[in-house]
Amino acid sequence: APRGAFPLSAAPCPTEAMPCRRSSLLAAAAAAAAAFGFGARCTAAAAVTPAQQVINMLSEMKAKGAKMMQTEKLTYAKYEQWVDDTTKDLANQIKESETKIEELVAFATKADSDAAALGQEIAALSAEIDKLEGEKAAATEDRKDEHGEYLKMSQDYAESVDALERAIQVLSAQSYDRAQAESMLQKMAQTVPGMPRVLAAFLQQQEKGRSGGLLRGDGAPEVAAYEF
Repeated sequence: APRGAFPLSAAPCPTEAMPCRRSSLLAAAAAAAAAFGFGARCTAAAAVTPAQQVINMLSEMKAKGAKMMQTEKLTYAKYEQWVDDTTKDLANQIKESETKIEELVAFATKADSDAAALGQEIAALSAEIDKLEGEKAAATEDRKDEHGEYLKMSQDYAESVDALERAIQVLSAQSYDRAQAESMLQKMAQTVPGMPRVLAAFLQQQEKGRSGGLLRGDGAPEVAAYEF
């Protein structure tokens, strides 16, 4: 209990001894009355008269009553101090509890606000992730298509280079004129991969050479005419 006061279960009660004390006073008064009656029947030779005995007993009762009243005052003063201390302590506890409640309410309000803001950020990030995922899927598909085109083009170039190497080897082995060379390329185009493209480019450049003067004096096309 605070400041040495009585606990609630042991709080002093200023009136708990009153019934016993009243009974004592009544008993003393009855004894005095009995003594007075008894003294009236005694002889005059007694050392103390009945009246004196009653006075003495009343004096003792007065002294006891005053002592009991003083004890009662002390008990009540202790009880009053205990009530005062307990009231102050409870008031402080209530004030501290109210302050704590205000702090918790403010914290909860801020937490709700933060949760709402974070929820909006999460929604925005989720939308951004969905957008990036869509762009990634589209880019992956485009990359797949481009890779397929690259493989096809790479194969075409490889076949064309191989066809050119074979054509050069065949034409270099014997001295073919232009008509024979063209006939040979047409035959090779039927069996050699890539040769049809080489033949088409050859014929296209030959046609351009006739119309644009790209043929040399010996009838052969210029070197640049073989680019395709």
